[in-house]
Amino acid sequence: MSESEHPAQSMRPARPLPPARSLPPIPLLGEDHEPAEPMDYQVHHLTSYRYAKPVSRNYGRAHVEPRATPTQRIITHEVIVDPAPARLTAHTDFYGNSSTYLLVDEVHEQLDVHSHARVTVSERRYAEEPMSRPWEQCTPTHWGPLLPTSSIDFVHPSPRIPASAAAREITAAVFTPGRPIGECLAALTSLIHTDFTYDSGATTVTSTLEEVLAARHGVCQDFSHAAVAAVREAGLAARYVSGYLRTAPSAEGALVTRPAGEMIGSAASHAWLSVLVPGTGWVDIDPTNNTFVDRRFVTTAWGRDYADVPPLKGIVVGPPGATSTLEVAVGVVPVTPTAPEDSAPDSPSGPTAGPSPPSADGLETTL
Repeated sequence: MSESEHPAQSMRPARPLPPARSLPPIPLLGEDHEPAEPMDYQVHHLTSYRYAKPVSRNYGRAHVEPRATPTQRIITHEVIVDPAPARLTAHTDFYGNSSTYLLVDEVHEQLDVHSHARVTVSERRYAEEPMSRPWEQCTPTHWGPLLPTSSIDFVHPSPRIPASAAAREITAAVFTPGRPIGECLAALTSLIHTDFTYDSGATTVTSTLEEVLAARHGVCQDFSHAAVAAVREAGLAARYVSGYLRTAPSAEGALVTRPAGEMIGSAASHAWLSVLVPGTGWVDIDPTNNTFVDRRFVTTAWGRDYADVPPLKGIVVGPPGATSTLEVAVGVVPVTPTAPEDSAPDSPSGPTAGPSPPSADGLETTL
């Protein structure tokens, strides 16, 4: 039927113009660039479950160990579980993430999982020529033989990031024909940051991508899922990244930290995304904070979406009505080395069973 048969349907009210967007600067590697000094951090992540009734068994898997990358060095790491677990083992998954399996096989009313690490994070810079190529040259046909075949997983839809018509609208707005890939990533970061509202009460870990895209409210996990979906709709590889943001010590005491600066999502687990750009590698962007990822970020794990790398998940065996409450504390505090860096251990230590002593390094905060 013709448009003239239903003239009222074509008279839709104009959508309000979105706020003006400020594109984040692209961190390019210039010939005269002087690299910034690496940042040294003490990282502490505490996950604490309290149960309304005693439970008899707790089986879990934690992704809380920072990951070694070209710009991140792990000096030490340990996981401490209280009550002392019957089993505590380290595991490396398909994507190279380190995780810890734990089994508490005694009656308990509280489960505490501490992760302590010392890491060094270097500056990230990207080669100018690859970042200036049209985004169409970043599809798998342009990858070449040197990239791992597992990267193809990050091109396709995943359980928490299915194909989405709403995400394709974002793709169309950002990935215009011939646009340089670096500019596309800056524009995508800015669009999500500007057009979506950070609202910790709007979603839960079970909220779907379509719900987030419809409401345009959520948290860092939701913003990362939306951005990954848009990149994949363009036919490019994007992975979901889990980690932390730098925090700052507080004058309130050794067990308290506070967010550092104006960064959204610090003093808690954080999430962002990474996009594969042939010729310069994986480029990380954080739509929550409208920035390319830099020395303020500590990476723990990456996967297809949140379901691959939650900080802690598992099964609890207990009586009916054994509900739980969750508290999380995260600190990523810069430290000044007290000894030459080469005197530190070359590799992280393994998981440790047993109760955790009170922290004295100013790294905890209860959210």
